[in-house]
Amino acid sequence: MPVSRFLIKRVALIAGVCLITGTLFSACSSVKPPKDGDAAVRYAYAQELVAKEDYDKAIIELESLMFDTRATTLEDDVLFALANAYYSSEQFLLAVDIYTRLLEQTPGSPYAEASQFKLAKSHKELSPTFSRDQEHTRKAIREFQLYLELYPIRDPQQLQSDIEMYTELVALNPENDLYKRNLAIVEAQYARLDKIAESSTSIGELREKLALSEYSIAEQYQKLKKYRGSIAYYDNVIRFYPDTTYYEKAWFGKIGVLIKREKWFEAQAALDAYDQQFPENMEKVEDYRDSIVEHFENG
Repeated sequence: MPVSRFLIKRVALIAGVCLITGTLFSACSSVKPPKDGDAAVRYAYAQELVAKEDYDKAIIELESLMFDTRATTLEDDVLFALANAYYSSEQFLLAVDIYTRLLEQTPGSPYAEASQFKLAKSHKELSPTFSRDQEHTRKAIREFQLYLELYPIRDPQQLQSDIEMYTELVALNPENDLYKRNLAIVEAQYARLDKIAESSTSIGELREKLALSEYSIAEQYQKLKKYRGSIAYYDNVIRFYPDTTYYEKAWFGKIGVLIKREKWFEAQAALDAYDQQFPENMEKVEDYRDSIVEHFENG
């Protein structure tokens, strides 16, 4: 049967519309990822995704690049971008792995300082409530302490003074490379102030959590009348966390348990130590003091 001219024109019109529509949609769509392109091009594309906070797609691209850029000039760039993408998407265990890999594989990287700091922060994010295992709490403290050791700063006021001095010297003698280097050094240290403060604060907070973890176990043992275990955990707080708010509480709890166990000489020694360290709290242990005195008077 011959095909009518009308039907041929209709088919051609539909095909044309489809072609135009497809072209328009193609033009309006976002940039597609490069396929097997140059590593630098793919890295730039991944950075665009990170800038748009499209972390899932960025991670896919960066994970592929991580192997392709091994032992190249882009290695630390890719590792740092991938670790940051994991961190920003709250995948902190994976962030820990990649920050650690960067520090081990490219220790001289310009990203080393930032990676050390973010590694510590990743462990802090993984630190659970005090009643659970505190592995990441301890690791966070260790990594923050390492950051402070590796990247110390001088007195902030002295740094500010040095910045002003070298800025003036560079202005007077722009060709002097020594002035420029020294200015860059003191500016880098000054920029580190916030991280130094956060590291110190975080260490204090995390140590409080560890002390609370030990103290809460001591209290639980005391309630269960397992006094030896209770004293062992009070002693842990006393020995390892004297800078925390649980130090005084641990001494107080220990005295009470020793009295319950009728360890009178040990209780007297603990009470004396308490009085020496916390003279402002002597009234708090008055009942303990009376119990010990009464025992020795009646003995």
